[in-house]
Amino acid sequence: MDQYEVATLKKGLLILDALQQGEPMRLTEIMHRFNLNKSTTFRLLYTLELTGFIQKEGHTYKASELKGHHSSSANTRLNWLVIPSLHQLANELGETAYIGILDGMKVMTVQVVESNHAIRSHTHVGDSAYAHLSAFGKVILAHLSDEQLKEMLTHLTQYKATKQTFDDNHLLKEHLNVIRQQGYAIDDEETEVGLRCVAAPIFYNSKVIAALAISGPAARLNRKRDRAVSKILKECSAQISSQL
Repeated sequence: MDQYEVATLKKGLLILDALQQGEPMRLTEIMHRFNLNKSTTFRLLYTLELTGFIQKEGHTYKASELKGHHSSSANTRLNWLVIPSLHQLANELGETAYIGILDGMKVMTVQVVESNHAIRSHTHVGDSAYAHLSAFGKVILAHLSDEQLKEMLTHLTQYKATKQTFDDNHLLKEHLNVIRQQGYAIDDEETEVGLRCVAAPIFYNSKVIAALAISGPAARLNRKRDRAVSKILKECSAQISSQL
């Protein structure tokens, strides 16, 4: 490699050139074509999308039709605003903090600050899971409009990760009503045995656009901490929402 060559920039430009010259591609196709891992591919695509060079349609990415096109100002601001808040949250609560956004029927992690504990939640940028599994997925679902929620529940795959996972739409909907009223959600070993998570919604123009979450081992992030942790999360998410 030339001493002045920036590897990450080069990869991003190669992806952009391929999308401009050819057909739309899925994330996995781009991974295989350029021999990249999932996390790196997601970061590159996410950055290209935020800066307006590419756009996402369903599960595929394509070059933007308009040179000056930019994705929503809310998502662009969110990407930068949450970084100091996540660091502060992770330090204050001593657990992994992250941001998730709705991506089809799943929720995708877009920002992560890991805990310093040896035993901790290992969440990576680009990770995704069905929305009904996690706390930050449920808290987003709970704050969708009735029409949006109905559509989601109609198509949502009721995958059961553990015996705690909701696999009944009626029970899940009742659970989401409670989450909406209290303003936060809890994943009580529903995604993974031994792991708990607490999440709060982030709003832009009164619409939920993301969720802020903290997760860790059930032994440390136990039920006795739920009230205190949820209060801190709600305050932090409200601050981010007001800054947006």
